[in-house]
Amino acid sequence: MKCQEVKELISGKEDIEIVTFPHDLSQWNEAEFTLAKTYDVFEDLQKTAPILWRDGEKKIGYLRIRKWLQDTAAAPTKY
Repeated sequence: MKCQEVKELISGKEDIEIVTFPHDLSQWNEAEFTLAKTYDVFEDLQKTAPILWRDGEKKIGYLRIRKWLQDTAAAPTKY
């Protein structure tokens, strides 16, 4: 449920790519394992989801992601 809510929060943001994984680890394919390990989220995804990974920084869990989105939306644009 929270994964879907995060997708709705970030839909329309062109600078964020949504990548989804099956909730059941046994349904993952090799490419999904490789991607999760490459971005250092494999262990996190075994415990919880969603995870926002951006610019090398992880935000784990719906509340942290929502807070980050609120903070970044309120932040002034730097020129």
